[in-house]
Amino acid sequence: MPFSSLRSTSAHGAKWRPGLFVRLALLAVCGSQCLALGQEARTLHIAPVPAGSEDGSDWANAGSLNRLPAFIAKLGPGGSILLRADAGPYRVDRQISIRNGGSDGTQITIRGVDGNGNPANAEILGSRADPWQQGAHPGPEVFRLQTGADYLVFKNISFRNTGDGGFRVAGSIRGLHIEDVSARNVRRFFEVNPSGAEQGARVDDLTIRRVAVRGYSKGAFRIRGDSSNVTMEDVLGDSERQDGDNFAIGVALEDTVHDVVLRRVTMMNSHDSTNEYWNGDGFTTERKVRNIIFEDTVASGSTDGGYDLKSSATTLRRTIADDNKRNYRIWGEATIVDCVSRDPHKRGGSGLQNHFWIAKGAMADVSGCVIGDPDEQTTAFEIEPGGSLVVQNSSIKTNSSGRLSLVRDGGHLQITSGQ
Repeated sequence: MPFSSLRSTSAHGAKWRPGLFVRLALLAVCGSQCLALGQEARTLHIAPVPAGSEDGSDWANAGSLNRLPAFIAKLGPGGSILLRADAGPYRVDRQISIRNGGSDGTQITIRGVDGNGNPANAEILGSRADPWQQGAHPGPEVFRLQTGADYLVFKNISFRNTGDGGFRVAGSIRGLHIEDVSARNVRRFFEVNPSGAEQGARVDDLTIRRVAVRGYSKGAFRIRGDSSNVTMEDVLGDSERQDGDNFAIGVALEDTVHDVVLRRVTMMNSHDSTNEYWNGDGFTTERKVRNIIFEDTVASGSTDGGYDLKSSATTLRRTIADDNKRNYRIWGEATIVDCVSRDPHKRGGSGLQNHFWIAKGAMADVSGCVIGDPDEQTTAFEIEPGGSLVVQNSSIKTNSSGRLSLVRDGGHLQITSGQ
């Protein structure tokens, strides 16, 4: 059959897969022998110390981590690249730029394994100061994903002592999955930020699952541009109170990010004492961000907001905020259902400690929540001029010597039943 006669759907309407096209092309060019060779090359190997021909054909000929971009381009859609996890760390001092990837339905998977092929975390080791303090070496970026790096899956990898982006999306990409990954002592684990000639950076169809980031100074995740269709599940970020990098944030959603679900995500201990007003937030969303869902998430121990949200069409279900200066800080529009707000705690800087702080012109509807703490220094509800907070069917238990509310001129607070 001539290639020009191949169509995007079969006679029965089935969706055409690019991987099938590759197999048909191999058959047309050189027959079944070439196809067999192509199938054998579906797995390539990388080790901390390269060996043999370094072509990645097996462990005896493993390539270096710096050859990862070339291996991805060599594979094309489909296949796997194995990172040897039981032969020492991969030492990095500069970014690895990736410009190729898989396709929808035929991803390329990069994963850590032991010498027998069993899942194991391959460690990537940078040069960030450990322990880090203000002014110390920030560490290197690692994987820079540029336009074309689509439909990649990264699994079973550990990062240690790295800088602003274990993963940095530096162009426009699709279909990125990051699963079963950990990081320790980083400036920021995941970043979206254009580089070089790229006009912008965004990621569509981003999935992050079972990821733990312990020790960050700037943030765990920052997603920017017009990124969309983002799912984060079973994720932990703990700053471990690294201080001095200005505006520490666990998860930051910026620019026009939209259609995001955060499920069972915990962000802890973002700490920033560099200014008179202490920043440091668990979760933040900016004003043009929209359609955000938080489910069963936790924000605790931060020096400013647990949830610091400026987005529109924002829904929080069964969320917990605990031990932050302002547990829920709402600047946009939010619906908050079946939440918990416990023990707000001001560690320093200016401002009051609150369960809920509502900005000028912001609106929040709260229902079915449990709100309480014994500290007489707490002002439970602080409403700026033009802000509106409605609390329904919620339990509110605060210190009788404390202040239930501070509603400035033009602000609105309504509390009904269930107190």
